[in-house]
Amino acid sequence: NNNNNNKSSSTKSNSTRNKAATKLLSVVGGNSTKTSTAALRKRQDFFQRLFEIGRRNKVLNPSKMRDTYGKLMHMLQDSQSPSVAKSLGFSLFSDLKMVHRYVEEELNMPELLEDERLVGATTHVAATECGKPKARDVVKQELEQKRALHEQLLEDYAITEQQKDDLCRVLDSISDAIAVMEQNVAPVVRAYQLLTKHFSAGTMPKEKYSLELRGSCLNSTTAKYNTLSYGGSFSSFYSNSRDKGGSTLSHSNTTQFTFVQQSLQLWIRVQRHMFQLWTCADHDLLSTKCGYQLLNTGQGLHRVQHCPTVAQLMQHLLKETQRRSNSPWVGLSVIHLGDRDVPNALVFIDKYTQVPRILHPICKTVDGLDELCETNDGIAKYIDEEFGSVDNLRIGILKDYFKHGFDGSGDDGGSCIDGRLTSSWNWTSRVAKKTYYNIFMLCGFQGFDGDFK
Repeated sequence: NNNNNNKSSSTKSNSTRNKAATKLLSVVGGNSTKTSTAALRKRQDFFQRLFEIGRRNKVLNPSKMRDTYGKLMHMLQDSQSPSVAKSLGFSLFSDLKMVHRYVEEELNMPELLEDERLVGATTHVAATECGKPKARDVVKQELEQKRALHEQLLEDYAITEQQKDDLCRVLDSISDAIAVMEQNVAPVVRAYQLLTKHFSAGTMPKEKYSLELRGSCLNSTTAKYNTLSYGGSFSSFYSNSRDKGGSTLSHSNTTQFTFVQQSLQLWIRVQRHMFQLWTCADHDLLSTKCGYQLLNTGQGLHRVQHCPTVAQLMQHLLKETQRRSNSPWVGLSVIHLGDRDVPNALVFIDKYTQVPRILHPICKTVDGLDELCETNDGIAKYIDEEFGSVDNLRIGILKDYFKHGFDGSGDDGGSCIDGRLTSSWNWTSRVAKKTYYNIFMLCGFQGFDGDFK
């Protein structure tokens, strides 16, 4: 009887998904909701191209489509199931269209990808360096060099006007991708620089620089989570009930410094490979070999799905970080993927897009303190009276984050790969209660989940 009930439930679920997919495609295609699957089948190329453009647009614009993208991927996941695919008679999936394949297959210019000038023609010209603005003349010179190389490539490889337009689009696409990557990497690199500058062994003679942690809770691999929903307010993503108990890690100053340093090194590497991770996540989510199971993960019902491609790349990035580290690895090397903590690649990729959003406001505030005091005597006086000096305030903010943003309030005691990020988010949820919160506001802070101007 149980088997018959399960079969009946599964058949009903498949029928519902088939009808929903057909109705949705009819609406998207601008047809009547009663359009037949045969009519939809004739527009297979249109639907594949439409959804591929949406997925590719999200990669370059992770802050956009935050609710819509999750729904899109869930719909495409269902369309990949054998029953829905059979009912539709065609697949909605097509591989993401990347520059490398486009240049080789459509432009027939494989030699362009090996041209050394391509790096200079698509490089990102940053307006700041180490938290301070670059000289205007330097920025102008770098931009002129970039434009010159751009024109050289167009002249050497494009013969017709159409080729010139296509090649120009390729170069602009690469430039945009590099610019997005560098903007996401920059706050992580800056946080690493600040950690090394103010808290390394040779620069911390005073007690106020100590990052020592004394755990007040027992380490545990069991944690209770609030409801998790992709793309929503991400307090629900990382809030952890153990947070109320304080630090779960007991680290000496040196150990905590190494723990934070290694975490930031890994995050830098992850941000530099974010486009590869997006591609891997897209492949795993829409794989016909690894379907999902709808399970209660302790965070509500979620689509739990193996992520072999993402896991392989993350393991490689972790091993590379461990190999290049000057100290033994501190903490666990567990990467949660396809389990109750990180149910699928969709949740994983969204978690790591939060890293720049967490670190950028911190670095922006710390780096902007001197200018804030120079332009407003009243604020300068307030900082001196309340915190002693600008340097004391800067060290206080950084010390608080490097200690309690990595204090073990994530899963597995907070020392696993996923738990480090969870601990950092737990810290951001408490920032409004900090004594220096007014300074964040004076520096233009608007939240870790929105714009920071």
